[in-house]
Amino acid sequence: MSQMMPMWIFNVFICTCCYLGVMAMTQPLRISSTVAARKGIGLITTQAQERPVTLTRHGKPVAVVMSAAERDEQRRLLRDVELKVLGMAANLVADRSAMLTTDHARERLLGSDR
Repeated sequence: MSQMMPMWIFNVFICTCCYLGVMAMTQPLRISSTVAARKGIGLITTQAQERPVTLTRHGKPVAVVMSAAERDEQRRLLRDVELKVLGMAANLVADRSAMLTTDHARERLLGSDR
């Protein structure tokens, strides 16, 4: 018997895939910090206009340089995904919440022994 995935989980999955798909479209240029220092900041900024530049030290990433436009786009996409997830979570909570009368809420907070 197959169960359907809740719609909010499906929507989070789709939003995340879209966000990651956009980020994966441009593969970063990997360059060692030593080579970058030798070639100069001009090379890094020129390359960063086309794609992110990952600076490495001993083969491990230490920094990423990207264009301001790419950074702004990533922040916008992430903010959109965050708002979508928060909205879905709020809807889920609202769907599962029950309204209580003041007396019933007080009773639950203070316990029935008072």
